[in-house]
Amino acid sequence: RTGITHDYSRKMDVIESLTLLPENAPKEFKDSATLWNAVEAIEKRKDAQLFREIEVSLPREQTHQQNKELVLAYCDSHFVSEGMCATVAFHSSKSENPHAHIMLTTREVSEEGFGKKNRQWNERGLVEQWRKCWAEHVNEHLEKNHIDERVDHRSLVEQGISREATVHLGPVAHEMEKRGMHSERGDINRDIEMRNSHQNLESSKGLSAVDEMDQAREGFKVHKEAEQELISIQKAKKSKEYIHSMNISLAKSIEEKALRELKIEQERREEKEVQQAKEKVSKEQAPQEQEREIFKGMQR
Repeated sequence: RTGITHDYSRKMDVIESLTLLPENAPKEFKDSATLWNAVEAIEKRKDAQLFREIEVSLPREQTHQQNKELVLAYCDSHFVSEGMCATVAFHSSKSENPHAHIMLTTREVSEEGFGKKNRQWNERGLVEQWRKCWAEHVNEHLEKNHIDERVDHRSLVEQGISREATVHLGPVAHEMEKRGMHSERGDINRDIEMRNSHQNLESSKGLSAVDEMDQAREGFKVHKEAEQELISIQKAKKSKEYIHSMNISLAKSIEEKALRELKIEQERREEKEVQQAKEKVSKEQAPQEQEREIFKGMQR
């Protein structure tokens, strides 16, 4: 549409990308550029929704090929079989967070191209259903690959677990922590882990399920309050550092100005003293000159 080519081949964290199509979709849509240019071409409104994106975290215990089989099976079962075209991009970054981005079309598709929007795909209830199905697919593939770990799409509170959830580090904080440096999110997680450890000791004394639920809610509330307090402290700290640096800069400027004025005053004083010394010498030499003139006259 614009004539501009966008080249993302230098994105180093993208391992692989591919497009999945329903049986009745045009075969040329297998090329992602053709597919998504067709998506843009069919939309007339400037604020139209072009696609729906789903991001899934992949088990680190599995190989890329195993995770690829997992994602493709999930997409075929819940998106492609419903008539959506799906472009999948697999990412693996330094933060040890393998994940996949799934871009889904929003219109019905046939051999002639795209038709009307399918509004049923926008139902909010599908989000929870897709999350649940993803957890089921992950656990099925983990079991098939003889891996003991399991995942659950529900929150800890919904599972009846009193443990407080940690926050996502992200690539920057993860890299800092990996180098032995403390990050803001890392400090939050350390506080959460300490509270969880303390809570485990309390739970071992025989708390009821209701009490554990209440503690989990209270723990989450405490976590959010601690997070907000930490953010406020960081902002205040930055503000103080800025004011301190400004004060240092201002004091330095005043000091430099005072030194310049002092130097100028000293030069003036020295110049005045030299002038006064010259005048004094001139006055002392005047009578001697007169006596020399008189003496010369007498000689003549």
